[in-house]
Amino acid sequence: MKRIMLVTLCLGLLAGQARASVDWESKGMQIAGEILANPAAFLYEFQQDLEGTTPLPPGKRFGFQTGLWGGALPTIGVMPSISGKFRLHGEGRIAPGLPQLDLIGGYWNSPLAGMAADQSDDITDTKFNGHYYGFLLSSSVSPRVRTFWGFKKSQLKAKISFASTADIKLLGTPVNSIDTGFEDSFFVVGLESPKGLNKLWSIQLNYGMDTQTIASKVSWYGKYFELGLNIYPEGVFVVHPVWNFHLNF
Repeated sequence: MKRIMLVTLCLGLLAGQARASVDWESKGMQIAGEILANPAAFLYEFQQDLEGTTPLPPGKRFGFQTGLWGGALPTIGVMPSISGKFRLHGEGRIAPGLPQLDLIGGYWNSPLAGMAADQSDDITDTKFNGHYYGFLLSSSVSPRVRTFWGFKKSQLKAKISFASTADIKLLGTPVNSIDTGFEDSFFVVGLESPKGLNKLWSIQLNYGMDTQTIASKVSWYGKYFELGLNIYPEGVFVVHPVWNFHLNF
């Protein structure tokens, strides 16, 4: 018992020293610097949280999805979105072994951008939106495993225009506007495993062909909700918790 108490005390002291050694101000400056170095890529990570890039369940022809939470944002209020899926043909319907083919796409537009321009004397115009489109092919490997792969094209736009009377500086430099964006083509590959009626696990990997970046996602799908983790190894925030609402018909 004494040995356990001694080990616990040592671990507590080490943890306290570790917390004390973290320079939160420097960490904050580092994060800010990473965001300013590539703001479009940082913002696009939140767009990926909203995108529906898994195939429709077998037997379903249409699907709709909207984001409730992505990363650290309540996306339904900050970045309301709508995604859609349409099955062109089911697996093996036209010919044996032919994969299921789904078309996917979506759009979001932040209402906060327009509100910021209306309520500020320094901002004259703002735009903050994005979209994506693509296709997915899916095939059953066994009754418990289905693989999918496909392509998507994504684009994000973010623009803020300042009034001529505004004295806006970024790192000491006067700024008249901020106009940034992100565009890339992605190869998507993954697998899913059903765990019951309208329930499944899914894991996928997205590779950006232009930026040569990798992102992965692990999700649990229910009848109406998706809970998952998006992982961006090169992102400012590596792990994004995701919560989406969907309907399939």
